[in-house]
Amino acid sequence: MNTYMKNLLCACIGIWFLVSPWVFGFQTQPNAIFTCALLGSLQFVAALLALGKSGKKVWQNWVCLVIGALFIVVPNVFHLNLLAFTSFVVLGFMTILTNYSNLFPEYQ
Repeated sequence: MNTYMKNLLCACIGIWFLVSPWVFGFQTQPNAIFTCALLGSLQFVAALLALGKSGKKVWQNWVCLVIGALFIVVPNVFHLNLLAFTSFVVLGFMTILTNYSNLFPEYQ
């Protein structure tokens, strides 16, 4: 998979994080909504800015990697249900691995 497709995948995951409060039904928690909206939109924008770029000096991939790590923590902070927890952890790890492979393409 080339870097362009990996960044598009990360942008789609960012949109998923953005709409996840309404999908999983925790829209009554304003802090969780704010966190998902902020981090999801930041991941979406950073992934689009990183389209086709790879290497250690691409700051957009670093931003997405850190956001992926934060999304692993989010369900623990806001005590989300099991389905939301699983989705956040799996997609957080996927974001980390995808951006890691963009940051260090020589190890593929």
